[in-house]
This record gives sequence, C-alpha cells and structure tokens, in this order.
Amino acid sequence: MRDGTPSTEGTHLTRRGLLAVAGASVLGGCSSLDGLASDSESTIRAYDLPDVDADSIPEPVVAPSVPVDIHPGYFASTRDRVTSLLAELPTPLGPDDVPNGHVRQRLTDAAAAATEGLDEARTARTGLVALQSLRDAREHARYAAAGWAVADRGLSVDPLQREHGRAVTDARSVRNDHEYVGTDPVAAALVHARIEDALEWVTDNDRPHTHNEGELLTVAEWGETAELARAYVADARHLDDRLTASLPDDAGTVEGVLTRAAESLFADIRSRRAALPPEPTAEDWGLVERTVHELRRQVDDPRQAGDAPGPASAVVDATDRLAKFRAFDRVRERVDAGEITSAESAEAVREARTTAYDALDTALEESPDSGLARTVVSDASWRVSHADRELSRFRGDISHGRLDSVLEDYIVATAVARATPAACQQTVDALETA
Repeated sequence: MRDGTPSTEGTHLTRRGLLAVAGASVLGGCSSLDGLASDSESTIRAYDLPDVDADSIPEPVVAPSVPVDIHPGYFASTRDRVTSLLAELPTPLGPDDVPNGHVRQRLTDAAAAATEGLDEARTARTGLVALQSLRDAREHARYAAAGWAVADRGLSVDPLQREHGRAVTDARSVRNDHEYVGTDPVAAALVHARIEDALEWVTDNDRPHTHNEGELLTVAEWGETAELARAYVADARHLDDRLTASLPDDAGTVEGVLTRAAESLFADIRSRRAALPPEPTAEDWGLVERTVHELRRQVDDPRQAGDAPGPASAVVDATDRLAKFRAFDRVRERVDAGEITSAESAEAVREARTTAYDALDTALEESPDSGLARTVVSDASWRVSHADRELSRFRGDISHGRLDSVLEDYIVATAVARATPAACQQTVDALETA
C-alpha cells in the first residue's frame, strides 16, 4: 500500500479518541453541554450548528503517510503475530482463570483493544496508519498474553526485561548502522524521519509505565513494553528496507544534504523566535487572546536541529514550525483587522468549519510536495477533529462564548494549513541548495 489517499475522506472514530489535542480546549472550560447559557445571554441553538455525526469524525482529518510501499507480507506477518498472542488466552477469560475481577477486566480490555486494532488496520486510509494500528494491536495483545501467562504458568518479569533489553540494543545497533540513502531528498527525509522517530522511542523508553497494581499487571506492562519496542524496531527496519528496494543500486546518501538544510531552516527559526512579540496582556482572555497564545506557544520552542532524533526529523520538524510561524503572523494580522470574533451565529461556525476543511485540502494541492505538506497538516487537522467532536456534543441553547474553543481550533488549523505551501517551498529550496 503506497500512502497518499485524499486528505479529508472520512473514517470511523477509533478508540484512541482525540487526546492529542484535548488540552487545546482546556482554557475554554467544559464544552458540551446542555443548557449552560443563562437567561440573560444571547444564545445559539445547537440544532442550527453544523450537524456532525460523532461516529464518522476522522481522526485526524488528514491521515499521516509515508512515501514507500509497505509490503503486504509484512502486514500479514504482523497480523499473525497479534492473532497468535490472542490465541494464548482462554475465551472467554473467566473468574476461574483470573479470580481478581479488576485484573481480569484489564486483560479482557487489552484483548479487545488488540482485536479492534486489527480491524482498524484493515480499514486504514494509509499504509502508515495501518502500520500504527497493527503496532498498537501487538502492544495490547502482548499485555493480555503476558498477564495470562502469569496466571497460567507463573511467568515472571525477568525474561520480559531481558527481551526488552535486547530490543533496545537492537534499536541502538540499527541507529548506529543507519545510512541515509535516497535520490529525492524530500521523500528520503519523510521516510528516514519515521525511522529515526521509531528508534528513538525505543532507546528513550527503557522502562514501562508501571502502576504498581500487583505482580500480574506489572508483568503484563513489561510484556507490552517489550513487544512495542520490538515492533518499533521491526517497523524501522521494514521502512528502511522498502526505501532501499525502491532506489537504484547506485543511490547515494542524502545525510549531508539533510543536515545542511536543517541547519539553514533552523537559522530562520531562531531569527523568527527572537522576534516574537510578548504574550497577550489582556486581563480577561477571550477567543483572540487564546488563539494568539496557542500559536505563540507552539512556535516559542527552544529546540534546535541537534535536538532532533536525526537530520531527517530535523527537516520535517523545521517545516512544521515554519508553517506555524507563518500561521502566527497571519492570525495576528487578522486580529489587527478585527476579523477574529466570537461566533455571532451558527452560520459563522459553519463557515469556520468549511474554511478549515477547504484549507487542509488546498494545502495538499498547492504545496510543492504533498507528502511533506501532509506531515504538517495531518498534525494540524487533529484540531478540526477535536472541534467536530465538541460540536457533536452540544445540546440545547449555547452561549456565544461557549463556542470559542471550537472556533479557536478551526482558526488555528486553517492558519497552519494556509501557511503550509510556503513552508514546504522553503524546505524544498533549502534541500535543493544544501
């Protein structure tokens, strides 16, 4: 499966929800909800807002992708791994198997999540999403299988810790031996960045997030951590193999190009960051202040090219940050022009939502490289998913201010999407001249 499906085609909402952007609406307070407007406030009827089906909100709206073919055999072997782990569990898992009801439910939930991950992979919009879903499925299946192995045969944590240690060693070895092969620097950056990120996850997460809930669940947590580490290493190797297989035999390295381009892009980022205006100073923050603050927070990041997992990740990250700098500037221009205000009508919300969706599509169409653009707008499109989720929860009469968090998400996503083509062009130019 080669990634590159249309940007905003729908998909069923999955179990992982919209946690990636949930914090974005904290400043707006609770958002859903029936009859929160006082009698004296002007209101908008939820009935008049865009009709969003909670069961068909894509997450994110623009699916992430990677510009290589993932071999069908690799998907098949990963599915087989999940099903073999699940086959170790008795079905159903009853009180005679695991007497503790809480523990039993944790294992049952993990097995269900693994099964759901298999289903998500089958309907995934891109190969990368399928890969991520199967990796999650492996993690959950191993949690359930390891936990059951404690009850069934007294499995201890020791072999799982050794297994995890071997995976970390493998990740470091793969990282040390990694060669940045490629002919197209942009495509190479997108693939190598995924490899860098996967390997860094393994080397940086040397222990599971245990919750001290007893021996069985501790072993289960070590099991899922070991399995996830193995999955990340395997995925990194497969992406590297598939990229290499797609290249001519005489393809050289693009490491120097990526490194020099990253340094050039981050030089611009440093200049832009040094010129950032101060935070909004209004005593009472409304939609304008929160929107400006959110974008300013995202660009006021001290990390440099050398802080990334590698030069490919640095190039991709720089593109994202440059898009957000441009988005920040554009939002400030709109604020100065008085164009950002709380929703005066349901139609204003509808227009903001439509504008956001159109901007995401346009960013992919007008960018010099749609794959590079997709890495930026996929992240930004989580905000559209989150705003849609909030809209689906409103009932009754809603005060205008209650819709500010929804508008903020649509406004920020629109601004980033509209800034993406120029940011991508800057990155393409930097790679061409590096």
